[in-house]
Amino acid sequence: MKKYLILALIVLACIFGIYKLAGSSKAEASNETTPVWLEADSLTAIDARIRADFSLSRDEFAEQVRQNYPDVTDADIDEFVEKHYVEAKTIDGEQRFHRKSPRNLRLLNPAYNGGARHRGDQASAARISYVDSVLQYYRGKNKFGKSHEVTFKYTIDVPYDEALEGDTLSVWMVLPLSNPEGGRQRDLEILSAEPADYVVSGDKSMHSTIYFNAPAPQKGDTAHFEYVARFITSGAYFSEKEIMKNLKPYNKDSEVYKQYTKLPDGRHIVRLDSLAAEIVGNETNPYKCSELVFDYIIDRYPWAGAREYSTISCMPEYVLREKHGDCGQVSLLYISLMRTLGIPARWESGWMLHPHEVNLHDWAEVYLEGIGWVPVDVSFGRYTGATDPEITGFYSHGIDAHRLAANTGVGDKFYPAKKFVRSETVDSQLGEVESTKGNLYYPAWNHKMRVISVTPVQE
Repeated sequence: MKKYLILALIVLACIFGIYKLAGSSKAEASNETTPVWLEADSLTAIDARIRADFSLSRDEFAEQVRQNYPDVTDADIDEFVEKHYVEAKTIDGEQRFHRKSPRNLRLLNPAYNGGARHRGDQASAARISYVDSVLQYYRGKNKFGKSHEVTFKYTIDVPYDEALEGDTLSVWMVLPLSNPEGGRQRDLEILSAEPADYVVSGDKSMHSTIYFNAPAPQKGDTAHFEYVARFITSGAYFSEKEIMKNLKPYNKDSEVYKQYTKLPDGRHIVRLDSLAAEIVGNETNPYKCSELVFDYIIDRYPWAGAREYSTISCMPEYVLREKHGDCGQVSLLYISLMRTLGIPARWESGWMLHPHEVNLHDWAEVYLEGIGWVPVDVSFGRYTGATDPEITGFYSHGIDAHRLAANTGVGDKFYPAKKFVRSETVDSQLGEVESTKGNLYYPAWNHKMRVISVTPVQE
């Protein structure tokens, strides 16, 4: 999953204040009192984020690893880097380690994790029950199994800082899609908002947001932004039998086909011809190609804590090079491979709202002519511990009913437009805050997603 990374970056940046760009005339000319988190220049901002991500010296990394594995040698550490069990980067002539490398080592090194694990094989009973609920609806045994009405509150708080005194804040907050193409969310209603005036992005962006503009906080105060909303979110499942029965050849003149087979489509959806051909061979059935690509990814690229997305130039290439990926990274690899095969696919992301597992999450959709948009959650993998084969294979052509989808693409412009570099450069999940002076990166503000109620809905 994406992204305990961001929360840890907040803590890290607050503690270390890592923002100095060695050798940069811009950095040398900047005001020394400018806070770490106020980003006016995008290149300087990305450099600072990289330095914050790679916060461990070699000695610090070794010390953390040896707390659990005291016999680890310097030669072992070099091997960990070579085999991509950990990620290291040379910064200012010094080898620096990604701050999540100690944990990733335990996940990725077969000697420490009990052998390479298949994505999804450790699914909890609770997660299996969420899948079973949707399947029981489609089997005609549970009219309440497909959909939930969710009421939630989302807040952003910006504490006072003298750098913001007398300034104005612009705030974009994640908002559920309403009646998106694909039809798994509907009846969005904003129940309250503070401030009372706001702008909803609607169909003007692939990133669904609610926008506020208000004065920066005065000394001793905090600028508070919130809204309460409810919406209906639904699971979906397309059985293999149904797909094979209704599948039709693509209408390659349709707007859907042309838009969602476009390559390249920004930095993170790219052509991967040789790999795509290797995976599917002579297979041309788009559903079977999707299954082959899904299994290829989940078999070879285990989950591990990711770098900050804005610092990665091309996500699919990153996964192939580093041999692991989180939910968003493997989803972009899946989308790239499917489009390379001439099969429409797109991004979808927002939040997973599973009980006790509320978190950011990304997944994908594939378009099958005659069926429509089919959700594909590569990160959830195959639930190999389940006894029901439809539960095992669910997430390659289905999705549970505990989702808040807010994005149908990556790298789109915000509405209203954002002036400075974004904190989230791929999509919109935590939100964005900026003043007239620059972007406010995460140490400058706090967010909270609070699920108030979840009520099953009869379909």
